Amino acid sequence: MRDLLAEQLLARIMDWKPEEIFDERPLLQALADYKYNEYQQFSPGIRFIESLAVWLEQFGTIEEKITAYNFIRNKLIFISSEQLAYLVDIAFSDKINPILIKKSAEELNKSPYLVRTIINHPIYKKNLRQSLFIALSDGSRIDQLRRTSGLNNEQVYGTYDISAGRVSDFLKELNKDYPNCKYNTIFLIDDFTGSGKSYFRFNESKGKILKFLDSIFNKHSLYKLFDIKKLEIHVLFFIATRHALDTITDGFEQYKENLRLNFLFTVEAIQILDDSIKQEVLQDLKFINLIEKYFDNSIVDVHYKKGKYDRPYLGFDECALPLILHHNTPNNSLPIIWFPDDKKYKGLFPRISRHKE
Repeated sequence: MRDLLAEQLLARIMDWKPEEIFDERPLLQALADYKYNEYQQFSPGIRFIESLAVWLEQFGTIEEKITAYNFIRNKLIFISSEQLAYLVDIAFSDKINPILIKKSAEELNKSPYLVRTIINHPIYKKNLRQSLFIALSDGSRIDQLRRTSGLNNEQVYGTYDISAGRVSDFLKELNKDYPNCKYNTIFLIDDFTGSGKSYFRFNESKGKILKFLDSIFNKHSLYKLFDIKKLEIHVLFFIATRHALDTITDGFEQYKENLRLNFLFTVEAIQILDDSIKQEVLQDLKFINLIEKYFDNSIVDVHYKKGKYDRPYLGFDECALPLILHHNTPNNSLPIIWFPDDKKYKGLFPRISRHKE
């Protein structure tokens, strides 16, 4: 009954004829049931079709409503919990293990294609044990990664801010398996990045990864945990934009050049969002004009200003993503999609911010 009332309200708002209702209703219900009702930040009792009706009603003309509806219908990208779980499940086999196999193959002077020979060799097992897996945020799903890959619990940690006491514990446990050894490979894991700026803002000397590198190379608490001469650092996201990967890569290069360091690093993602996604959004001029008109400037706070904001209606750092993650909408997405409930305009998938003024 509730879904039926919501659908009737939506039909009235969109001024749909019976044949349009016949075409649109099955699609919307399928989207809602298959993915969109899963969104975790809906208010209690609210689901996708109710939210869509309220969201569309705020636009002043039927032309604006049609423009907004067509954008959501045709261009929205929604990553479900199941999809994200799948990316986590394949992370070790598709991205992490090939790095360890290649590293071991070079030490053994063998072809990396001799996979079975390599992974059964003690050198591979040692390289795996000397790898430390570190979460860059609480959304990294690193516990799931540990379970699906069979990693030792003593080589996985849920935060990049590692205390001096924990450093001693890591070394103690590693030395039980390999006496007098240190870690030589780091995997930094996170779920998503749209701009890369929370990991590297080199000109401000800020960012999660920059802070982590400083704790190693400035001889702070992590320095004694790693074999610096053999250290490799691999950053892996489950989902990332190409722009963000390039930003973080540039940050690493600047850091190495500035401190005259020489270590191997990689920055990768399992699911890469190509720049063409943003360009397709920008080419929809009707929608761009709409979101500029219906923009609440109160979201532009000190955190928002860490990215480009000449066109703040395109989202943080003007990423212009039509992206929803099942647990929350990233601020790199278009604000008209994620405005919180306390703003002038309503978001279709309201976002919960990690930052509070």
